[in-house]
This record gives sequence, structure tokens and C-alpha cells, in this order.
Amino acid sequence: MEIEKDYIKREIQKLNLILVSLIDKISGINSSNANNEISSINEVLEKEFDLTLEKISNINTTDLIKHISTLHESHIEKIVKLLYQFVVKIQSLDLKENYELNKTAEKGIIIIEFLNQKSKLFSVERMNMKKTLQLYL
Repeated sequence: MEIEKDYIKREIQKLNLILVSLIDKISGINSSNANNEISSINEVLEKEFDLTLEKISNINTTDLIKHISTLHESHIEKIVKLLYQFVVKIQSLDLKENYELNKTAEKGIIIIEFLNQKSKLFSVERMNMKKTLQLYL
């Protein structure tokens, strides 16, 4: 039983590290490599979480909540950070015509609200991300 718990903890940590690396990858996006980097991010998201940035943007709210509710809370937190960084970065590079930032921001807010209901802790970081994402609606 202890071995099983250790394995689950390692898998959770592994996926957290993957998400952190994807968030870092978004930070390194510039206008010349945006499409390649976003494709790379989507491949990893698809493989590990059965999600892509486009899928998150276009999925209906009920299905999104159903999908993310199967994930570990720490992964959901990092997915929100990923969406937040994506929206802010794409806007700063003025590439918004290539991406539906308003839909992505809306889904980020929905996930934040889900986390706020699920979590026992108040998060100032989530509140600040939500306020910023609301500017993109």
C-alpha cells in the first residue's frame, strides 16, 4: 500500500513539473516562435491531460468542469496559471488575432471559480489572475 501511495505522489509531482515547464515555455514565446511553441505545449497537454489550449477555449463549461474535476487540485492550479500566462503573453505580443483570447480568459475564470469552491484556502494569486483575465472578456 505504501508503494502505491509513493507511486501516486511521484506521478503527481511529475505532472506538476511538466506543467511548470509548460508555463516557463510560455514565458519564452516570442512572435517568431509562437506557433511552434504553442504546438509543442498543446502536444504535451494532450498527451498528459487530454487537453489543448484550443480544446479548453472551445469546450462547453459543463464538460470543462467534468474534465478538470478528475485532475489533482495542484494540476488544476497550474493549468490556470498556464492559461493566464498564455493570455497575457499572446496579448503582449499582439498575436491576439490568431487566438481566441476572450474564450481562453473566460475558461480560465471558470476554472478559478471551480478552484475557489473546491479549495479550503483563499488565494490572492487566483483573485489577481481572475481580475486580469476579466479584462480580456
